[in-house]
Amino acid sequence: MSFLKSSYRLKSLYLPVFLAFFLILGCKKNAGELGQAATASFKVSPVSGKVNTYLLESTSENAYRYQWDLGDGQGLVAGNAQKEAYFLKKGEYEVKLYAHGNGGYDIATQKVVVAEDDLSPILNSKEFKLLTAHGWKLDPTSSAPIIVGTENNPGEYFGGGSLADCQADDVYTFAFVNNDFKLTYNANGSTFNAGNVQPNYACGSDRSYSNVSFTYSTVVAGAGLATITLPGTPPTMFIGVTDVSSNNYRIISITEKEMVLRSGKANETVHQFRFVAQ
Repeated sequence: MSFLKSSYRLKSLYLPVFLAFFLILGCKKNAGELGQAATASFKVSPVSGKVNTYLLESTSENAYRYQWDLGDGQGLVAGNAQKEAYFLKKGEYEVKLYAHGNGGYDIATQKVVVAEDDLSPILNSKEFKLLTAHGWKLDPTSSAPIIVGTENNPGEYFGGGSLADCQADDVYTFAFVNNDFKLTYNANGSTFNAGNVQPNYACGSDRSYSNVSFTYSTVVAGAGLATITLPGTPPTMFIGVTDVSSNNYRIISITEKEMVLRSGKANETVHQFRFVAQ
């Protein structure tokens, strides 16, 4: 009886050890079946003949599936071991590669520095081609070439009226010169001074300017097709009248012959202008 009890005690004592041993062997076997985890790495090369375009090539080991994050806000996207990456805007982009292997994944990161904006989408856009095709004048035949109001009601404060003689011959010319956006204003001898300049609401000295740099963007806050931003806050230069609320102008509509331009951001007093081709 005592022998049986001793044998039972021995079995009870060693059983957990044997079970642990077999579990360890089982885990090692499963890990081996899964395979090795990937080791992520990649190289970056500019693509010849393509603006702001780079070839991303994985040099990862033990990887069979790839995901790329270009650092441009689009997030993680499935792809192949090679990927062409295009960046519209200049800046530093933190590019990440997620390389997946049978035993797990790894992440590699590199910075891609883009020196200049790619302006070709803007320069080739219909709106910009129309804007730069010729000079623009305030419409002398319109009963409301200039109105003032709010974003939802542009004529709320001032519903329009005829132009002064010194306004009718003003010409605004937009261009792209030496890799820069330029605006020229020809007052033809006299500029109409709005309420912020003496003499108030009358023709005054010529305030023409030439080849002033501006920014042009297809990003628009509020109504419009594109945004023109002049230097200075408040602006020392202007389009249409001298007392605009800000240096922000939005193209509301544009054709070969007519353009509606709105100054002021959506939360500001807006001036809206109706222009015709020169």
